[in-house]
Amino acid sequence: ALRRSDEIGVTVRAHHFAMATAPPAAVPVVGVCDVKAPASKSEAIEMRIDKWSALPSEHVVGYARQGRTDSEIMHAAGDKWLIQVNPGGFSMPSETEEVVQRRKERVALFLKYEGDSEALLTEFSITLVNQLPGSADKTADAPVTTFGRVESDTITKAKGISFIKRSDLADESNGWKVNDRVIFRIAITTFGDLETTVTAAAPAFTPPNTVTADLKRMLTSGEASDIALYCGDREFPAHRLVLRARSPYFKGLFASSMRDADADGLPIADTEPDVFEQLLSWIYT
Repeated sequence: ALRRSDEIGVTVRAHHFAMATAPPAAVPVVGVCDVKAPASKSEAIEMRIDKWSALPSEHVVGYARQGRTDSEIMHAAGDKWLIQVNPGGFSMPSETEEVVQRRKERVALFLKYEGDSEALLTEFSITLVNQLPGSADKTADAPVTTFGRVESDTITKAKGISFIKRSDLADESNGWKVNDRVIFRIAITTFGDLETTVTAAAPAFTPPNTVTADLKRMLTSGEASDIALYCGDREFPAHRLVLRARSPYFKGLFASSMRDADADGLPIADTEPDVFEQLLSWIYT
């Protein structure tokens, strides 16, 4: 049985057990910790579909888009939501063929979170409004869910229910669909952000920004050099890939059919060694 405690604003499930033996003696209380539940907000959103038969009815598998119909974004319980309906049902690729066939028989409804909270504790119920006077609506309660703008193992952006058989909905004598009109209503209760229960994902590794220093070290050390540049009486070990990427002159030279392009050593004429050394340093850094 479900009961609601208005004092703390949460729903609890009471289990009743038959005691076969006498209850244990009371345990003395040695400490008390008061935990205050977050304040709750409750409101409902509604999606009215005037032409049910015009909706796409393909069965949705996984993240496929065909077969889904979204409402506009609506505001409720202090946040933003939309309702998504899958008339042809919804299943996951990992499910068995038997399960998929059962899901194809039922309309699937999703509550999708469109807000900015990191982890919003929420409970909600989905109601299919019966449009015949005096007839009862059909309601299904979803499990308590933590919604957030970024999904993780414990946080989701959408929660759904395989709600009602398509054949029952199609039969207008049941009142769920009247003159091709269907009305879904979702009552939403939020209990605030779970700031203390959210574990942030580890940031992605960012390598240190040492590219300039690393290239300078390669030039001065001659490490992994594959060409020697001769200027005057000096030799400068260098790297074809760096020279090609950084200098239009060397790029054109190495791309040409000239003999020097394939040589292990390349003479540099009409330039003083000290000047060429500065030029080479500028190319690398």
